[in-house]
Amino acid sequence: MHNPFKQYAAEWTNRPKIPNLQSLVTLDMRHCRLGVLPADFFHDVPKLQFLFLSHNYITKLPAPLFNRLHKLVHLDLSYMDSSQREEEARMENPFMKLITGMDMDSNVFQPLNRLRFLDLSHSKLDLKAFIALSSLGAKLEYVSYCYTDLPTLMDYLFQMESIKMLDLSGNLGCGRALNEMSFSLLRNSLEVLYFKNASIFNLNWMSGLRKLRVLNLRGNFLSTLEYAPFNELVSLEALDVSNNFIQSWSCRLFSNNTQMYLLNARHNNLLLITSAMLSDFEPLKYLAVGVNTIQCTCNYVYFMQMIMGNSSDVIPQPEHHLERTATEMTFSIEHLTLYDFNETDYYCMNFTGKRRVNAIELQICSREDEGGYNNISEPVNEEPLEEVVQEYLVIYVVSSLLVILALLSVFGIYWYWFYIKYFFVILKNSAILSFFNDDKLYLDKSALVEEAPFHYDVFVSYSDNDRSWVLEEMLPNLEREDQLTVCLHERDFEVGYGILENIISCMDRSRCLMLIVSESFLLSRWCQFEMHLAQHRLLETRRDELILVLLEDIPRRKCPKTLGFLMKTKTYIKWPKERTLEKELFWKRLRKALLTSKC
Repeated sequence: MHNPFKQYAAEWTNRPKIPNLQSLVTLDMRHCRLGVLPADFFHDVPKLQFLFLSHNYITKLPAPLFNRLHKLVHLDLSYMDSSQREEEARMENPFMKLITGMDMDSNVFQPLNRLRFLDLSHSKLDLKAFIALSSLGAKLEYVSYCYTDLPTLMDYLFQMESIKMLDLSGNLGCGRALNEMSFSLLRNSLEVLYFKNASIFNLNWMSGLRKLRVLNLRGNFLSTLEYAPFNELVSLEALDVSNNFIQSWSCRLFSNNTQMYLLNARHNNLLLITSAMLSDFEPLKYLAVGVNTIQCTCNYVYFMQMIMGNSSDVIPQPEHHLERTATEMTFSIEHLTLYDFNETDYYCMNFTGKRRVNAIELQICSREDEGGYNNISEPVNEEPLEEVVQEYLVIYVVSSLLVILALLSVFGIYWYWFYIKYFFVILKNSAILSFFNDDKLYLDKSALVEEAPFHYDVFVSYSDNDRSWVLEEMLPNLEREDQLTVCLHERDFEVGYGILENIISCMDRSRCLMLIVSESFLLSRWCQFEMHLAQHRLLETRRDELILVLLEDIPRRKCPKTLGFLMKTKTYIKWPKERTLEKELFWKRLRKALLTSKC
């Protein structure tokens, strides 16, 4: 489809905004090479309802950008790449794209009261841009945050409580931070959830999603479905758990999901088709279980031949087979459609004969239990019993050791994932920043030089509940006695600038950063944001001047992993409650930390 705006791609510098089109309803500006948008870019299209801006190079969404788009219902900001514009491609520092993303002012979406569809998929967002998502309107129904590097599921993402369709695929941080309350605000609205390739280990977080109809969990690390709360997903219709590590289940999982008609369990670790699984398959219309190492059991042969239309009677086995009591198959699965069927994907394994077998060509066998099989249509193995036992014992021991090592590795990575990820973040940024030593590789190197002038000695982040301590205890001891310049948000932030701009500016103009940590600090969303931002800015500017002041003991269950890591790697000092001598020692140590050459 031809895009009429492409012809103006080279002239956007002379076109500061869209022309006056008072009746325009749909605007498609995909692939227009848009970069920086002026604040009034869309002010002359007040009746716009559908806006498509994907596949551009927009670096920031300023707050007034959507001020007059009160009728907008569909906004597409997907596949935004702020690091690949032509002018940036000519820059001599190609590594900045690893640590930057699209930025947004905190209230940029506030005017969009009628917005129903928002697509941010495959658009990497800057760390401080995620807080802008809290200003989304109450009518939002369809949202895609997939592959945006969303660090975790913050509560303000779902404050609108109206989302029906949600895509969180590809966000590894979200998948590892799930809990039973992650989707509590969406229990009465969410109908479709895509959570693919997000390193999900368990499904306990699904509880209470009674309206969920479609669930896609493809490409995660799920190993079992037996403990998942499927009985609470009473509206579930389609489930995709393909490309996981799911094993066979021995008790029914979907007995309460009466509306379910599709299950995709392709490419897992299914070893047996049990009676419980056949019972779960019976109500379905569409099923996919290809590319699984399934044994040639009687259940599997019956399952395949019933689906393929071969429902012949039980055929007696040759004399050399052990006699079994025939039991009638009571499952009706002829109506099932294997929608992923490929003959090479539906072979079963004859482990005694050590080869793959086409189950469709085998005879339905007699059986006395769901797991029993007798090497269907194969002769009895004549190997001595001791050799067979020894062979299976070796296989069992080796398999057990591999499983134990794999489990230990998985659990080790799971418990220490934060520290591993933090280590690689530091390593990556160190590698990137090593290129800044050359004047040609960084356009504003003066911002990183240690001798650059600072306006403040220390920037202090604290919660409102600790304000009295800061004003009555800290300021007199630092500013009056030691003549240190302290930066406080309520006193030193510049009027007329946004809060985020003030925080970043003051951090960059301060020699040291200080966090006044208390339980109220950990409960404040802004304080948490300032703590993460402080880490981010210190990494970007190659600085290491962060001091923690603990006003009280923080219980371990309330201490976030970020703070725990900082306490292990940064200088911190505790405020004594009563003794005067200990308080004097506290101020002496704090002054020394602030007056050293490093700070």
